[in-house]
Amino acid sequence: MVGKNPEFLEDVLSHFVKVKLKRDEYLFSEGEVCRSIYFVQSGLLQVLQVDKKGVEKTTDLILKDNWFTDLGSFKNKIPSQLCAKAKKATIVYKINRDSFQILMENVPKFAQAYIKIIEGKYKESMERIAAFNTLNSHDKIEWLFKFKPDFLLYVSDNLIASYLGISKETYCRQKQNARIVANCQ
Repeated sequence: MVGKNPEFLEDVLSHFVKVKLKRDEYLFSEGEVCRSIYFVQSGLLQVLQVDKKGVEKTTDLILKDNWFTDLGSFKNKIPSQLCAKAKKATIVYKINRDSFQILMENVPKFAQAYIKIIEGKYKESMERIAAFNTLNSHDKIEWLFKFKPDFLLYVSDNLIASYLGISKETYCRQKQNARIVANCQ
């Protein structure tokens, strides 16, 4: 990909800007147009929506070494229905829409890498949605152990429960049961 070709890498990196976020600082808020694509170098982003009662609902968690954007807002220049905030000190690199378009048009390997990333993220999202729509709380936690084990190391129980769409109490109880079963096998 681009990273294996130093002349492309320097050109690509020159279009990114480093952003440092403090804990609970927003990258963007609901109603704002998402104007960048982000690469999370370190830290943790919570992607969320706030319901009519003011309750935060986690739609995604982005750990280090992952890409993120609100694609609909970014591509169509429309207000985002999401918020993204740092849950701990986080460093992201962002590329704005104009720079992104320049790279897509002028660096074919960048465009190929982007398509591969988008396809992977789409597949991951569809699998998660399908799983979360059909699984009970115990099976959601088993899914987490299998497909997102890093979350168990870096993400608080509260955030994981929100991500899974279950209460923290249910998550903690089911997590203990899942670990006991895993240790017995």
